[in-house]
Order: sequence, then C-alpha cells, then structure tokens
Amino acid sequence: MGDVEIGAHSVVWPGATLRAESAKIKIGNYSTIFDGVVMFTKTEKSPINIGNYNIIDTGSFIFGTFMEDYVQIGENTVLYEGSSIGEGSIILKDSIIVSGMVVAERAIMKGNPASTIREQSRQDVIKQKERAEHYSDLFIRVHKKLPNLQPYALTKNDLMKLLMDHFQKDDEET
Repeated sequence: MGDVEIGAHSVVWPGATLRAESAKIKIGNYSTIFDGVVMFTKTEKSPINIGNYNIIDTGSFIFGTFMEDYVQIGENTVLYEGSSIGEGSIILKDSIIVSGMVVAERAIMKGNPASTIREQSRQDVIKQKERAEHYSDLFIRVHKKLPNLQPYALTKNDLMKLLMDHFQKDDEET
C-alpha cells in the first residue's frame, strides 16, 4: 500500500505487508521478502530502502531503515526507525536493532539490543548473493509449476518437502 517500488527479480511472498503510508518503500533487485514480514513507514522522515540481494526472513518488522546490499535479516527480527544496516551484514533471528543504530559492513549481529558477535569474510558475502538469487529463482519455479500454491499456509519445511516431491516427480516423468 502506498509508494512501494520493487526491483527486478525481487520477490514479496504472500502474507507480507508493505505499508508505505508516510514515506517510500524501495526494494532493490534480487531481494526476497518472506511471508509474515511487515514493513511500515510511520513518518515522512522514515523511508525504507532495501538494497540488492537481500533476504528478509519470516516474521520480521522493519520501520524506517536503510539497508545496503547482500544483507540477511533473520526470523522475527525488528529494525527500528533510523537504523542503517551495512553491506554484507547478517542480523540473526529474534534480534532487535534499536532506533538510530548503525550496523557496520559484514557484521553478524545478535540480541536485544543487537551487538556484534563476529565479522564475516568477503567470501561469505558473495554466498549471500547466491542465496538471494536462489530464492528469487525458487519463487519463479514455484509460481510456474504450482500457480495455486499458497506458501504462507505452509511451514518452510513443509513447503520445501512439497517442492522437492513435486520436482522429483516432474523429473521422473520427463
């Protein structure tokens, strides 16, 4: 709802909510926003900018955040207004990035409030790009093969099992 821009090959899974009521939400290329994610711009000064090759996992809440490329946000994480997430960072599940927090490039963060537990290598950041491309491709394959599938009604494990079974049967038939 509102001023939302979604880049090429990016995916917003069913059940995610993007509310750009007060400022813009911009999502770069090859980024995946999983089911149950909520993005909300509360004020004009709190746009949300999601870079390229980012993965935002199920149940996360994002309010007025700037996120560079190759970032992974874990399940049930909250990013408050004015936060900034550096390139190649990982925020582990159930963490909270407080208002105004600046996360350094390649930092791996955890906790409430989140703190750095280690830094990842440049090679690890490149793997993030591959994961993001994989999720984009997966959504396209799911949509083509199973257009009526509603992934938000399944757990991730159930969805992956269903997909593996479906594609295995498809390969056996060809």
